[in-house]
Amino acid sequence: MSNLLNEAIDRVKSLSESEQERIAKVIIQEIANTENKDFDEFEAIIEDCKIDTGISDLSYQHDHYLYGKPKQTVE
Repeated sequence: MSNLLNEAIDRVKSLSESEQERIAKVIIQEIANTENKDFDEFEAIIEDCKIDTGISDLSYQHDHYLYGKPKQTVE
């Protein structure tokens, strides 16, 4: 663990239990926001790159469209 994180933990330990809970919630929310931000950025890149081919089953039947193989049966 980094020295800064250790110092923060030591400071939080000296606070009341209600303050510790409040800070823990803030930290957990911040971690969730960071994770969501990464996913949102990834989702935006995918959205920018998508192409409308007009083929509704392209992802499932890509071997058919790319290589001429028979279409797979849908179960």
